[in-house]
Amino acid sequence: MSASPSSWFSLLPGKAPAVLRLYCFPYAGAGHTVFQHWRAWLAEDIELALIKLPGRGARFCEPQAASLDELACALAQAIENADEAPEHFAFFGHSMGALLAFETARALQKRGWSPSALLVSARTAPSAHGWRERLSDLPDAAFLEHIRSMNGLPQEVLDNPEWLALFLPIIRADFALCENYRYRPGLPLTCPIEVLAGRDDASVPLPLLEGWAGETRAGCTTRIFPGGHFYLFEREKQLLALIQRQLHVQHKVCHAAV
Repeated sequence: MSASPSSWFSLLPGKAPAVLRLYCFPYAGAGHTVFQHWRAWLAEDIELALIKLPGRGARFCEPQAASLDELACALAQAIENADEAPEHFAFFGHSMGALLAFETARALQKRGWSPSALLVSARTAPSAHGWRERLSDLPDAAFLEHIRSMNGLPQEVLDNPEWLALFLPIIRADFALCENYRYRPGLPLTCPIEVLAGRDDASVPLPLLEGWAGETRAGCTTRIFPGGHFYLFEREKQLLALIQRQLHVQHKVCHAAV
């Protein structure tokens, strides 16, 4: 995966000079535009970098990654080589995106880089991986029923057989990426981790969030929101307010340490 840095993320600057860049990692099946509307909700000094994964959207014709580790290494290289990037940056990932953001942060740390903060949403701790049955191997009808139960696709897609035929293979491949992932213990991250989850998310048992604390030596906080797996859209204002506060706090901490 040797794509140029610009092909890996779409930049949405604010109207003020950026003091921090927020990389947003999408969930299974989603494209980078799922977070595009966040630009209007965040402070103007926060620059959004929306991760564009191969096999969807503008990169639809590219083959999907063979492994999550391969994706993380390619993203770490793209972030390291990005031009005119603010000195400080943070990661936000939802579901599959949380796991990918975590492994990208670990790959970057090996290169001597680190985000100011890692915000992981709707994902059990990496060390708790493998606690449930594989879903990517289910027949189409059963797999679609699981996606329906998570409210993971808009109704207009669910009602359109042609769109379903387009999106289901992408979602299934993303599920397989996560299910084939194997956690390897490593050095704790040097950035704090903010764990975010929906109280009623059946796919993320709350006790399995506790392992995130062992992945950092800079502190770990857990925030639980009302809602299910896609609480982030049900509670978007509250979530973005929390993200913005956390980013500005971490920016002040990093600035004071320089």
